Amino acid sequence: MVLNSLAVDPGQHWKGPWRWYSEKMLNCWVDMEDIKKAGITLREFHCLALCQGLSVDLQYCDETSSLDAFREAVERACVESNYDDDEDDKPLEVMVVSYSRAILKQTGSGHFSPIAAYDKASDSVLILDTARFKYGAHWTKLPLIYDAMKPIDPDTSKSRGYALLSFVPDSQRCVEISKCKNANDVSKQKSNNNKKIKTSSSALSTQPASIIFRSKMNQKERRRLYKEYITYLRRDEQYNGGEEIPYDAVRAFWCEKDSDRPVRVWEIIEPVRVNSEEENQMLQHMRTLLKDLKEASNATTTTATENKNIDDNQFFKPPNHINLEETLFFIYLATLSRERRHELVMRINSDGACDIIRQHILMEADIIARAIELSDQLTSI
Repeated sequence: MVLNSLAVDPGQHWKGPWRWYSEKMLNCWVDMEDIKKAGITLREFHCLALCQGLSVDLQYCDETSSLDAFREAVERACVESNYDDDEDDKPLEVMVVSYSRAILKQTGSGHFSPIAAYDKASDSVLILDTARFKYGAHWTKLPLIYDAMKPIDPDTSKSRGYALLSFVPDSQRCVEISKCKNANDVSKQKSNNNKKIKTSSSALSTQPASIIFRSKMNQKERRRLYKEYITYLRRDEQYNGGEEIPYDAVRAFWCEKDSDRPVRVWEIIEPVRVNSEEENQMLQHMRTLLKDLKEASNATTTTATENKNIDDNQFFKPPNHINLEETLFFIYLATLSRERRHELVMRINSDGACDIIRQHILMEADIIARAIELSDQLTSI
């Protein structure tokens, strides 16, 4: 609901030509089946929002919060104009509250829903209950919903709270994947170079959702171990001076003992079958660019198993899935600094590598980098 209201483009079709978010499109270490069974904590909700590219202003309703501060935040999201007097627009903000249904005398326990409106005269908020089959949209006194955020969540031993979510894209230009059909089509986005596009709820953004990978919450432990491995290497005398960690060192972590086949890659990420013709064309262009990137970065480790037929691996089903070695190079890119990653991807010459393909590879690597970075900040569902 929040992603759609902020007009974040998932980069995928929902139904027919419509590009709207659905639960299945949420990426970054969240398994929707696990959430349906066990729910999600406020901290995990926070991390999920970050992984979709949102900015999050999070507040727990503990001793650091107040009713007046909550009321001000509600007015900020629901009442105050989203336009300044100058030429720049303030980003649209949406509030989501995590609260105990019991305080509202509703059935159920912890729950998340966005607040859509505030009526000052009655000091009431309009809750767009996400369980619409159960309660639908309803008005609730603001002090009551504040009190409903105070009870301790037994899964975290912390109070619940609220979050103000907004989205400001890295690029102020709208990009359509479908415009990149071949190497000669370098996108028409450059026609807007001299025109400033203001960020508002109606402006489409570049997409933050992965079309080739999915990660699950239960894979976070291996991501955490990899983060510790990279942190250890960066403390090593050879790399603590700023020298980047080489591809071979990254690859070594993901190979089984006495093997050069990186099968452990699937322990932090899983490939998704690319179904549409549009996405398949993008995947093939990405593969060509990844191959050239590996050669340019001296990451062309050739092994006996690299060319071996490994169709027995249930996740390796080219050409509609990204393969093991390609995924490994994505992890390598995610290990580099964002600046170095951008420099490497944008400078290489490659057939079919238009700006959109380059940006999409950077986006996929950024998603993996965020998942690794946040791996030790999550609690278990």
